[in-house]
Amino acid sequence: MSADGSDPVGLVIPEWTPPWPAGAPTYVRLTPTHLRPRGCAEQVARKARPDVFTDERSPWEPTGLGSFPLGLVRDALLILLDEAGASADLSAQERVRAAIDRAIEASWEDWSPDSRASIEAGVVGYLEVLESLRADGSLPETRVFPDLVAVQDPDGERVELWAWAIHHVGIDGTLREAHLLRWRGAATVPLHEAEAALIAHVAGSGAIAEHAKWYQRFEPKRGLTQPPAAQQVRVRIVGLLDASTDVRFDGTPEQAAVATSALVPSHLGMLAGGTTSPSGGCAGCNIRHVCAGPLRMPGLLGVTGYSARTRSISPSALWTHRACPRQLHLSRDLGLPRTPRGDSPALIRGTQVHAWLAAAHARGRACSAADLPDTADGVAVHTPLGWSAEEYATNRPYLLQHLGLCPFDDPGATGLTTEVSVTAWDTDANVLLSTRPDTAWRRADDRWVLRETKTLSPRGLPEDRTILLDRYTQVAASLCLLADGFTLDGVPADAPGIVELELLGPDAGVVIEYDASDPVVVLVARTALADRVDAWLFDTTHPVGPNPPCRTCEVYEWCEVSPVSVVEEVTADLLPAVPGGGPDWAVSDVMLRDLAGADVVEEFPF
Repeated sequence: MSADGSDPVGLVIPEWTPPWPAGAPTYVRLTPTHLRPRGCAEQVARKARPDVFTDERSPWEPTGLGSFPLGLVRDALLILLDEAGASADLSAQERVRAAIDRAIEASWEDWSPDSRASIEAGVVGYLEVLESLRADGSLPETRVFPDLVAVQDPDGERVELWAWAIHHVGIDGTLREAHLLRWRGAATVPLHEAEAALIAHVAGSGAIAEHAKWYQRFEPKRGLTQPPAAQQVRVRIVGLLDASTDVRFDGTPEQAAVATSALVPSHLGMLAGGTTSPSGGCAGCNIRHVCAGPLRMPGLLGVTGYSARTRSISPSALWTHRACPRQLHLSRDLGLPRTPRGDSPALIRGTQVHAWLAAAHARGRACSAADLPDTADGVAVHTPLGWSAEEYATNRPYLLQHLGLCPFDDPGATGLTTEVSVTAWDTDANVLLSTRPDTAWRRADDRWVLRETKTLSPRGLPEDRTILLDRYTQVAASLCLLADGFTLDGVPADAPGIVELELLGPDAGVVIEYDASDPVVVLVARTALADRVDAWLFDTTHPVGPNPPCRTCEVYEWCEVSPVSVVEEVTADLLPAVPGGGPDWAVSDVMLRDLAGADVVEEFPF
């Protein structure tokens, strides 16, 4: 902060007009996630203005199970590392468990017992990383805080800069270090340099703050003297389950401010809103009831029940649920950390064939034999995909079967698009369905075509059309969408479209066509889709499947009935010797003024 109380960063936040009746925002809260050029712009714009609410009240929904255990790990660590008045009679293991219990009790969500083992592993893993950093001198003795906030123009168009992290402040105040928690692979975590700069600026120049509710402005933390100005600031990513760390910024607060001024402005476009990007994430968006983004399609899924809480599902998730309900519950409902266990050869082949087809069709012309030379040598469609010679040899026979089946072979095909994202809200069931047809185009008769492409084992091509609809939920979902009026351009069509299932084997290929104007075909498709959705929607026990894919399951380590608790490994030297307390830092008046605003600074007599 400068001597006159202004933030030298000087970010200009784009204007935003809500597309639905709402009050005017009184401030903006900018976080690193708002700088990412993906997701829904309207949702980002709304989240950056926490005190904007729609004039229409959203229907009440019951609380769901906690699905972000990393957040509870952070909450428990903040309690554990800065406990005031912790009982000396508690063992190290009891203190860890008590901190997790307190974090669960304070959470607004309910937490499944199945989440406990991963939360304990995350807490213990962080304590071990912290001990290692202390031991090698990388991080001296510190105090930790959940919220540091830098405020721009506190008395005008207030902008709060905030970052989700565990914020360490050195006992002498000169060092500040923000720890971003991830489960694994700290060095591989994507973090744009603009995000790192903003986090460093918040950590290096922000004041320790608090607020009663998420939509209220931050205020200086009561009962705490603010630390002196920092001289060094770091941003470190911490992998909890593999003890990995990676420093993404190491410099002075002044350098962080300069980097923020230089890098962040070009990444603020999402805060202007203007577009929606419907997805399964709409189920958790608090403006979904007034947003025009997700298509409203009552009755789409064919189920008769109603979900009291808005939920989302996809064909791939329904496939996982059929194979093993417990796997889907642990990974998707509870959000437990995943361990990559290697994809099956069939999945790798399918993914690579899809990538080749998308690259080939992006050229806007039909695929030909010239695109598939005998060997991987030379430059062709596969070259930018980085395949090895072995991978090319494996995939080429399947791709050869696509020749003659390419949609560009139809001279009347127009507007061909690949990987089309579609999200529709069945308001009768209160469930959002998200699917992604591989290819879409319009035929000469103005009917839309949605195509799914699948690679098959050498066992041959199945012929029963009904079995295929049950096997490939994506096809059934696409048929129901077209039958209920979906068109890619949103313009009503004279007749429902066509769904094509392209099956590619190593020796043969075929396209099976399903007509969404045929009521019998649609009935079979909707029955197949409804059976899958019904089995998932009303599953309350989440059993292990009859033939579960344990060998490739990414949440297998959390699937045991009684996982071994890592808390037993905690020793007293991993925890603070004297919980709570701290130094008597000098008051930073400029920092307090910026955070509280000049008109209310007297309310906080530090």
